[in-house]
Amino acid sequence: MLLLLAELLARAISAPAQTPAAAGADSIKEPLFAFLFALAEGDSLGSWSGQSLADQAAADGRSSRFPLDQVVRVSRRRAVPAEAEFRLGARLERIWELELTEALDRPLPYSILGYHPGSLRVSRLLVLSEWALGDLELRLRGERGPRRQTVQDVRVLRLDSGYVVLDADAWVDRLLGSALDDSWTLGFAIGRQGETRLAVAVNVGREGRRLYGEMDLARDEVRAHGRPLADALSRNCRPFTGPAPGQPSRAWQEDE
Repeated sequence: MLLLLAELLARAISAPAQTPAAAGADSIKEPLFAFLFALAEGDSLGSWSGQSLADQAAADGRSSRFPLDQVVRVSRRRAVPAEAEFRLGARLERIWELELTEALDRPLPYSILGYHPGSLRVSRLLVLSEWALGDLELRLRGERGPRRQTVQDVRVLRLDSGYVVLDADAWVDRLLGSALDDSWTLGFAIGRQGETRLAVAVNVGREGRRLYGEMDLARDEVRAHGRPLADALSRNCRPFTGPAPGQPSRAWQEDE
């Protein structure tokens, strides 16, 4: 019996990870984002090669704005006891890794207010910790006063190692002012409202200004001015993007 169990375990460990079905494929245009949402929503664990992502995108007849040929692997695993962390009633449960063939420094693949406003720098290896927050009732700020909306299945991916940096062109920065600034990504907040998926980057500027960026996943666009809902999601998820207790902030340190 022990030998049988050992053999089954060995097969499970050596078995290749299966590419999950795309989550909300009709509502997420970018195949890379559809794939990542599928992993999170399906709670899929394993490791996937960049080639498998590219093959899946090709099979679906979809092109990506990102260089999938430079993705070595995407992995998602359970956090081990030594990585356990609790914050505001939530528990850190999953660890993500994205490995590239080399660090990237290329023009931002999205336009903002009609401009491609700078370069996107990404380190060769990203390590992120996932917090599952469940459903959140958010208090939105607006001209008509506060109101509340609920976002389901909220998850925060805190960037623990590596960097994702938007380096805005100086002239575009001056032109757009507060609509755009150099930004260091602290983490990402994702969730959904019904069938609509939400994705917000939680960022910080060089002078410490709190920033966020919202993706329109259905149109595969960056919203120049995030909606009150994205602002509220960013504010509520920001406490989970800070460093682990006793660790200093890495913002604007690692890539300099």
